[in-house]
Amino acid sequence: MALLIPILRSNKEALESALDRIAPYDWAESRKIHVFPVDKQQSGNIGQILSEYCQANNIGDILIPKRLHCDEKFLQDVGYRVLMGPSAKALIYGQALREHLGQFGFDWRSEATARLSRYALGAIGKEEIDSWLAQFERLGNHRAVGEHLLQLLEVLPLADLGDSLSSDSGFYGADLVVGFNNDKWGKSWTTVSNLIRKKCASASLLPIAEAIEKGGYPKVLRLVEDGLFSGTEIRAVFDSLRGTRRPGRSQKVPQLSDVSVLSKVPTQIRFAVVCDFGEAVLRRYMALNSLPNVQIIVSAAARKICVLRGETGLVSPNEVAHSGHDEDKVFRDQLLSKVVPFAFQADKGWRDEHSRRRAKVFCEQVGEQLWRNYITVKNFSFDSWPEERIKLCSLGMDGLGLTFAFPHSIPKASLPVFWARGKVTWNGTSINWAPLFPNADT
Repeated sequence: MALLIPILRSNKEALESALDRIAPYDWAESRKIHVFPVDKQQSGNIGQILSEYCQANNIGDILIPKRLHCDEKFLQDVGYRVLMGPSAKALIYGQALREHLGQFGFDWRSEATARLSRYALGAIGKEEIDSWLAQFERLGNHRAVGEHLLQLLEVLPLADLGDSLSSDSGFYGADLVVGFNNDKWGKSWTTVSNLIRKKCASASLLPIAEAIEKGGYPKVLRLVEDGLFSGTEIRAVFDSLRGTRRPGRSQKVPQLSDVSVLSKVPTQIRFAVVCDFGEAVLRRYMALNSLPNVQIIVSAAARKICVLRGETGLVSPNEVAHSGHDEDKVFRDQLLSKVVPFAFQADKGWRDEHSRRRAKVFCEQVGEQLWRNYITVKNFSFDSWPEERIKLCSLGMDGLGLTFAFPHSIPKASLPVFWARGKVTWNGTSINWAPLFPNADT
């Protein structure tokens, strides 16, 4: 449900400016808050006019400034929740608008706090949010950057995660075999498998290698992962299944006893969240490794994230092969050239181009330091992390710049300022950065 604020036409522009500061950045576009201009001489059936407008726009709450008469008793009698506010001047120039939007839950902080309450690995309330934002301020008046990033942040509801991975399961019944990645280093498999057990009671739910070996006709094989972002994780899983993972790297899953079965059994892969970058990487992987039987299914229930914004199409593998260049490098360079980090795309509500660029530079420089600390703490080999790759990941894996989280984990393609920790320095000031999401960097 949305909120309506009737206001004298002469005050409409000033109220909209105040809402730009206090309400979510997309309050007008999303139609969460409506400003209705009223003329001084307007009277008579104003209550009926407002009621009809509310019916047409799914509005349940009405905030009426003091001394603006809008037939409020009529509006209450027909079922709207009406709050009589202070004067228009107090709403526009004082703290009253912030307080009243907070009562209705329509200010940006209330919305961000509600989303963060879905996170299951630690509490994130007002104190935790303020403590995280204070770090932006301590590093040189960047608090507005943190506030806007909070407005862009999405934490997927657990129910949506289960629905997207289990859709259409009832159609297959006991013929459905679901395989999940139970890598001991991951944090998602317990959550994902429990959700699917509840929603697909008649299906067989097995670790991925076992599911593939038992999923041939007449069974229907579905492999599930919570998210497809950079494609790094799922490619590593398939390399382990095929026995082609590079020496010295830990195996994500056991190798198949008969590797040829992977190219024979019709297979669906489903994700709750799909980034177009990761989808392009994975489709190419399947094509190059002769796995046309493995279909990436992007269901209607899945979240879609777009970061590929370039105009130029990708060169096909055959074209690259005939050019004499390294195919992997050409494809990767082309794909990376099309990436516009999600948080800093032009339609993400930054106040102006200067604010957007300033925020991106801050997150890049702080994020690079956080990423270095992350790979050090994890004891990752620096042979796999040359300078160029570290810089690329300053805005999250492969520079995707996501502002996304699951209730049970934070993708490493999301901005490091959300999930990483460690000492960072900006313009001579050093602090020990703490993540917004507790336990997200483990």
